[in-house]
Amino acid sequence: MTMRKARLIVAVVGILLPYLARMPRGIEWLKQYTDTDFGGWLFFAALNAVAWGCILALSFKYERPASLLAPCILGFGYLAWAYGTLDLSANPNAAIALVIIPFYALVPIAVGGILGYIVDRMLRRKKLPNQ
Repeated sequence: MTMRKARLIVAVVGILLPYLARMPRGIEWLKQYTDTDFGGWLFFAALNAVAWGCILALSFKYERPASLLAPCILGFGYLAWAYGTLDLSANPNAAIALVIIPFYALVPIAVGGILGYIVDRMLRRKKLPNQ
């Protein structure tokens, strides 16, 4: 797999993740995110792009697609948990979490980014003697 394909996968998964994380709890949970106008969709997509865009930005520091596994697993894992458990009907202030969640995800993404950078450097060293 090339880095270009890996970046495309990161973007697609990042865009679809909030909705996929809601599906196991049923259509009513999914409707909490999808029952909005175009402005709501755009606002939600822009906020969510903070998290997956950060992973995408990290990919430009890596040479190997395998290095993206750590930030993707930690970042997307946190996002899936957060979006999958957030009940917007439980509290009138719960919608504020939609703004906060992508920014909180930056912490596990940063930790994964550091781990991915270490993995990328190790993979680069293994390649050098074989050239």
